[in-house]
Amino acid sequence: MRSLILLAIIFLCATTGVILLLYMISLIRKARPSERTHMDPLPRMLRLVWPVVNILQFHVSEIAPTSMLVKRKRQLQLAGLEFVLKAEEFIAVQVVSLIVVALLGLWTAGLLDAMAGTKVWVTLASCVSGWLYPVMWMRDRRKRREKDILRTLPGYLDMITLCCQAGLSLTGAIAQAVQKGPGGALGIEFDRMMREMRTGVSRMDALNAMADRLDNKHIKSLVSNLTQAESLGASLADTLSAISDQRRTERFQLAEKLAMEAPVKMIGPLVIFIFPVTFIIIFFPLVMQFLETQR
Repeated sequence: MRSLILLAIIFLCATTGVILLLYMISLIRKARPSERTHMDPLPRMLRLVWPVVNILQFHVSEIAPTSMLVKRKRQLQLAGLEFVLKAEEFIAVQVVSLIVVALLGLWTAGLLDAMAGTKVWVTLASCVSGWLYPVMWMRDRRKRREKDILRTLPGYLDMITLCCQAGLSLTGAIAQAVQKGPGGALGIEFDRMMREMRTGVSRMDALNAMADRLDNKHIKSLVSNLTQAESLGASLADTLSAISDQRRTERFQLAEKLAMEAPVKMIGPLVIFIFPVTFIIIFFPLVMQFLETQR
């Protein structure tokens, strides 16, 4: 009787395994790999898991709600990853990250001989961390991109102003700034704006599209001032010169603000890490001498 029950259990397990295998094969065959002809190269870490992401992204595009895909697309655009990952690919990366981090958390809990309840909580926390990690990475990339734009904007404005004062039009001045200016996110966006203008888009529409992609208050202010100056017939060189001086002043003020905040931010590490170690080094010999004299 026991042997029959064991055989039945083995048969059920084998049947379930075969069904799951056939289902996975059907999912893999059904998936269509994404086209990356006009996309930027992938980061190194993504290349390792890209075959799995390539399979999942097709099913994500069918399951994920449209609002979620639109939100992820906008976040990727603001982070400068619009031509690196699509929205469904990014969600597939989140799923892969969730699975990998959950398995690592469960494996770590098993090595520590944790209780069953602890393993469940560790697995849940690992799932949440794995799902949120790609979003945190994308937000960090967006912050670095905004800092790079703020750092290079005055230099680009100076070059565009000099070219306009030398007699070039605004379009020619931007083209010269892209060729001679420093690299970075702002140079890439100006170059993309020039390509859009070559396809027939008007200059103001291309500038407004760039401001919408970057969603930066300084770029929006620049585009607004240029639009107003062009509509009123004012001198673009004078307008750009005034904007450049203002941006440079704001950058110096921001640097002064960060320098004044540095001592305040150092209080925490000093109190928590440096002061206790200093007191231990000073008072340890005194305490040891006092204990010896008490003996």
